[in-house]
Amino acid sequence: MSTSLTQCNRPVAAGRQIDSTSMVTPIVAPVVSLGDTSRYVSIDIELKKAKNPDFQFTDLAFNKSKGFMLMKDDGLASDYTIVYKVLSGGVVNGKRYPGFTYTDGAGKNIGYKYSFAINPNEEHSTSNNVTSWPQIIEIVSKGHSIMNHTLYHGGTDKLKALKDAEKNLWRHTHYRMTEIAIPSNDEGFVETGLQLGYHLISSEFGEPTPDGNNSPGNENMSWGSVIPMKTQNFKKVLISRTNLGDQWNPSELKNAKSYVDYVFSHPEKSKKLIGAAFSHGPFGDKKEGAEIFYEFINYIKNHPANRDSVWMTSSKELMDYVKTKAKVKIVKERYDRATGKYHIVLDMNTVDPNVIYRNMSLVVNGGEISNVKATGTNDVTFNPKTGLVNIYKTDRSRVRDPFKDKLPPQISKISYKGNVITIVYDLPVKQSMVQGYEIPGNKVLGLKGSGKVWQLFLQNPVTEKQTFFYRMQRGDASQADDPSSRVCTYAGSTLLKGN
Repeated sequence: MSTSLTQCNRPVAAGRQIDSTSMVTPIVAPVVSLGDTSRYVSIDIELKKAKNPDFQFTDLAFNKSKGFMLMKDDGLASDYTIVYKVLSGGVVNGKRYPGFTYTDGAGKNIGYKYSFAINPNEEHSTSNNVTSWPQIIEIVSKGHSIMNHTLYHGGTDKLKALKDAEKNLWRHTHYRMTEIAIPSNDEGFVETGLQLGYHLISSEFGEPTPDGNNSPGNENMSWGSVIPMKTQNFKKVLISRTNLGDQWNPSELKNAKSYVDYVFSHPEKSKKLIGAAFSHGPFGDKKEGAEIFYEFINYIKNHPANRDSVWMTSSKELMDYVKTKAKVKIVKERYDRATGKYHIVLDMNTVDPNVIYRNMSLVVNGGEISNVKATGTNDVTFNPKTGLVNIYKTDRSRVRDPFKDKLPPQISKISYKGNVITIVYDLPVKQSMVQGYEIPGNKVLGLKGSGKVWQLFLQNPVTEKQTFFYRMQRGDASQADDPSSRVCTYAGSTLLKGN
């Protein structure tokens, strides 16, 4: 027999049964508000004492000088019953928490955001130990992020592990994940994630990193659990993250506070750092966890170095902000001296369709703001003293259905006979490098084939105890008519003998 593999996004014959991890038929998801779907944002700013005004977008939202992107892994019930309730305001263990906000620099209160890395499998339909789909929908409605933690905490086929997670969350919530939290220290998710359009990929990573992101060294890694917002390459944000501990006891709180101090006093704080940290807890079975988590968030809010200068952001809010700034077009900018009005028109047409939060913060120079009006937005706020203008715009109308994504070629069958391994792809590929393939305990001598069928020639006969690896960072397999569509990492499949 040989190994036959289920495919992502490929047609399945009517009536054919597939394994439980393959989501190929979307169901009706909840109706969500699309927000403001206008292509153009028109801003009219009334200025006094103006002389040749201009503006620039701020490095961080609301022109903050630093921030935190805090994460919680695994989608446990305490995501909702503790973390969400403490942040947004609610009752935990009989105690009412007021919730946490900061200002947008123009008088509007903004709720603290969190990022929840979950495995969106059907346990969320059946178990009380994890968040339910309605709870996830409520969490998302408050602007928190859901990160792709894969469907089942990893897997051999990295593309499938990520895409099936995307699709199952979409079918239940209509939320599309756009950031990854790699489970454990699994290899292959960095290059695969980048291939699939993810730009922020977080993990503890560890050294040496077996993830395939070292190309050839660690120069693409953001070590130190901070994102330098002024210098970061946002096409590839590979961020290690501090582990705050899971138990949320007094000892771990002390370490968590030290981490907060580290971010506030970092020697490179001029780069406007965002601290990145995570935990699996607090857990719901320890009552002290909620109170200590509250004390941790309160420590950030009331830190002497804060003074409302911190952006408490989520992974999606952060990346949506920088992606919007990178692609929005200034199509009109004119100051009318006679009326004192500064008119700006922004075009959102080229912003990534999966960007939901198209918020922008800008600072106007060369005049005093007396009033601001805007169309094509959900809201606008301004600060006459600092020249800060905040544009709020949520648009879900362009988010792509992950069931309809065009995917790169996938390995559909692996078999061996003697010292030859036969690989069948679902689409024709081209490749020339044997370096991408590895069979531990054996040596790959050659590669031959064309179209969908390829063969590896090994030094010794293959045994059933050996495993098959394809690492895309070392190989060059790609779609025959589209070199940019690269075969993703397939690491660790047990080999089965062919006919």
